[in-house]
Amino acid sequence: MGRIAKFLGNPGARPDVHHRAPLIDCNQFEEFGDSKDDKNNDMVKVISNSDESTDDELCNVDLSASGAIYTSKGFTGLSKGFTDKSLDFLVRVGGSQVVFFIVWVIVIIWIVIGIVYNAPFNWQVVMQDGQSIQSYVWDTLLMRQQLMSTHEQILVCGRLRSRLGSFKNYLTRSSPKEGKKEDCTVETNEINSVGEHIDPAVVSGELPVENWYDRLSNLASECMGSITAMVIFWIGIFVWIGCGAIPKNAGNTPPYTGETSGSNPRLKKFSDDWQMYINTAVAVSILICSTFLQNLRARHDDFIGRFLIRIFDMDEKIDYHIRKHFNDFNTPHPIVTVKSHKRSTARKMIDWYADIIGTGVGVAIGVGVFAAWIGIGAPLKWNDNWWLIIGTYTGLVGFLDGFVLREVYFRIVSHEEENYSEVAREDLELFEELGLECPEEFTGKAPERNSLSYRISQYINKICSNQWSVLVSVLIIIGLICVASGLRWSTTGQLIANTPTMIIEEFFLLVLLQAHNWADRQRRVEVSALFARRRILLAYVQKRFPSVWP
Repeated sequence: MGRIAKFLGNPGARPDVHHRAPLIDCNQFEEFGDSKDDKNNDMVKVISNSDESTDDELCNVDLSASGAIYTSKGFTGLSKGFTDKSLDFLVRVGGSQVVFFIVWVIVIIWIVIGIVYNAPFNWQVVMQDGQSIQSYVWDTLLMRQQLMSTHEQILVCGRLRSRLGSFKNYLTRSSPKEGKKEDCTVETNEINSVGEHIDPAVVSGELPVENWYDRLSNLASECMGSITAMVIFWIGIFVWIGCGAIPKNAGNTPPYTGETSGSNPRLKKFSDDWQMYINTAVAVSILICSTFLQNLRARHDDFIGRFLIRIFDMDEKIDYHIRKHFNDFNTPHPIVTVKSHKRSTARKMIDWYADIIGTGVGVAIGVGVFAAWIGIGAPLKWNDNWWLIIGTYTGLVGFLDGFVLREVYFRIVSHEEENYSEVAREDLELFEELGLECPEEFTGKAPERNSLSYRISQYINKICSNQWSVLVSVLIIIGLICVASGLRWSTTGQLIANTPTMIIEEFFLLVLLQAHNWADRQRRVEVSALFARRRILLAYVQKRFPSVWP
């Protein structure tokens, strides 16, 4: 079973994470790190992997110059191979501006073709199929992005805590003399003298805006991830349902035909075209929302990565000057272990499915399904049913994926939050022992929200993130399959299977977008606060060990 689990990517496994911060490369630091020249400071690069001599159980984490985070092991505990690295690359590409603009170009071309050819049936089906395939692929990328991002941030916290353990050991081993303790107090102007000024907007968790593209992305994410957008969405759905009760072409039919609306196809209620309208509208909405979500996550990760580069750089400088003062470059940092949470059987099954989605296994299954769909095109004479088959499959799978994405995200963000809170707690404990004051805005606590809109949104998020909601989604899928089978998978049967799933999938995407907005903002608050605390500690070390500095 071990080989099979390894081949499949060890799905569902959530082992404990072990990490030890690396020892300082004193030769490199003596070449660049002792200079206060800004140019030389920029040349100090952080190497954040564990020592080569440590146990195989330790998971390494590397931070590139661009802020991208790389780990030696994945979230299932296995070493990352070619497939994992390729998927991680695709995640970064999927959130790029290039892909974002390509999606918009495709949507515009599709709209123009619809105007020219008067929106034929197959034109709508092509959008649904394209969106369903895109969502199928994006679900894989989003799931992997969520799982890997949390795994990376937990390792980042592990590295910070490992080095912090050494800081505490050295700095409290030989405390300043009683009469000189106040001399090591760090003032605000001394914090800012360590580096650039700390922007209050950044400390509050705002993403930096560099151009019109950033403004558009921020505005779209805030609007689509709001309770107002959810209300408007459901109003639109109810209006659509009401329109379905109006017989098709009723306005163009003579007052009396001698037939009832049920037998006259021209007066058919809740027709296939009626279903296609909402399917097409929701397909476009899902396409846009998922693209914005992927892009927003990429920008958030870039923001966090750039801050971590500077945090790790200060960490290394603090460590170097403390060790130089004590003349100890050999004592390793303590190993930090992050325990995995206990999970119910249902959540283990959810994680198993999530890992199948977010690994190469899910990609292989998808390629096989698409190949089979293309293979049956000729026997079905490429008719409407054939066009709808792939949309039905990806729609049902995407429906389940939406529930799983939301449930998994709720849990992993909570786990990530615990680790950042632990770093903040240990930081503040050290500050208290050293007699340092930390301003309230640098504790990492997000501003409290108590508005009615926020409470309603929280309630919706909590319901949608429950493990039982995933079970409900499975039961709905089974019911829809039974209905479609009873209709022999006709066009009507497939549309019935497609329509409710796409509507709920879009709603869940709005909920997920909102959850990402909240969680990402909180993470940016914590990381920027951590950055400020490291400034305080670096300024303290400079003042306490002045003889170390040139």
